[in-house]
Amino acid sequence: MKKLTILIISLGLAVGVKAQSELTLPFMSDVFQSSYINPTVLPEHTFSLGLPGVSSMYGQFISNGFLPKNIIDFKNDTAHIVPDKLLAELTDKNLLLAYTSLDIFHLRLKIRNGYYWFGVRNNFNVSFQYPKDFLSLALEGNKSFIGKNLDLTNLNLDATLYNEYSFGMALEYNRWVFGGRISLLQGLSNVQFNPENLTIQVDSSMYGHTMNANARLNMAGIPMNGAGDPNFDHAQELDYITNYLSNFKNKGVALSVGATYKLTDRIKFSASFYDLGFISWKDSVTNYNLKGQSEFSGLDILQSYLNGSDIETDTIIDSILDDFDRDTIHQAYKTYLKPKFNVSVSYNLFRRTILGFSASGVYNKKLYPAFTLGISQGLGRFLNLIANISYNQKTFNNLGVGLVIKPGPFQFYVIADNVYPAINPLYTTNGNIRVGMNIVFGRVKPAVGLPYR
Repeated sequence: MKKLTILIISLGLAVGVKAQSELTLPFMSDVFQSSYINPTVLPEHTFSLGLPGVSSMYGQFISNGFLPKNIIDFKNDTAHIVPDKLLAELTDKNLLLAYTSLDIFHLRLKIRNGYYWFGVRNNFNVSFQYPKDFLSLALEGNKSFIGKNLDLTNLNLDATLYNEYSFGMALEYNRWVFGGRISLLQGLSNVQFNPENLTIQVDSSMYGHTMNANARLNMAGIPMNGAGDPNFDHAQELDYITNYLSNFKNKGVALSVGATYKLTDRIKFSASFYDLGFISWKDSVTNYNLKGQSEFSGLDILQSYLNGSDIETDTIIDSILDDFDRDTIHQAYKTYLKPKFNVSVSYNLFRRTILGFSASGVYNKKLYPAFTLGISQGLGRFLNLIANISYNQKTFNNLGVGLVIKPGPFQFYVIADNVYPAINPLYTTNGNIRVGMNIVFGRVKPAVGLPYR
């Protein structure tokens, strides 16, 4: 049980150093990867090919619990976190979210009035939701909870690694464009902790603790040793890696749908939702259940450390767990993707100058919205620049940029929704970057330069 606790904490900390819907990518319809967000985009080229490892590499992090500048004081040019300010910023549901994606392959072709494509990508996402009480206990101890309940029910963790195999299409019909994609999901690994109840009551007279728990930790695709405990010693062996990557027993499905309406030659509206799906975990599954009540006197770790005494944490934890009904089973379960949406309007100010506004969001226990105003400008025959500003994760100063260069058949691009972390990380709660290269040719319309007026 101690090893499982360490595993949960480690995964939680990994989030902080590592998804929200992307905000700049929808303005780049000539880049294939924009079809992941809006399946109705009509690209500039009839052919697009993505090769493993170079087509698209993407990383993102979000922390919506606090703005760093609001919790830090500087003394003698040294930053100090102020616990009172940190706790004042938090709510009952605070989120750390990380997402990485690597395109393995894609091929898109234009046939008559439609675009058809197949793609494969690897996704890894981690969401760690924590209540204010969780950090209050760590920073202040139990003094503020004497005679009260410490509620940790909103302490949730979901970490998922999976591959996505997608077939997509976009069809033009008069002023409409309809598009969508369906994806087969290959679940590789998952850790999920979502308690129904997890509270600690601190007695006001004797300061005794009473813990009530009704929780389950689900794990799938995690290497185990002979005793059934997580162990990564053999995870680097070739046979294990081959079997791991070729395992299709943890299957899932995802759906994305969109529509675009061209009101005039200059104005069009688009709406889409994506990543609506689930993975059913059936292979290499272990579930740890904990239910019941236990009374204990607390863990006086600091005093034991100062006195040079050994801290028998295993014995303490085991004595607490003995009071609970607990078991280890192997039962299939499901996890769900974080569904997202994007609604936008664009206006062609000039032939290669496009203004756009979008409202987007992701649902993860609750809705996290974002609003973006952007402009796309074509320069010459082979260069596009994009700039936007967004309200996202409680902040307005999210400046996004994008650059697309196409020398010959090679299309290079760099995209970031928020460049502010590189300028002043204390004033940001989110950041991301996407870089890659696609092979494209066969223009749908002849390339043109900037208009003279």
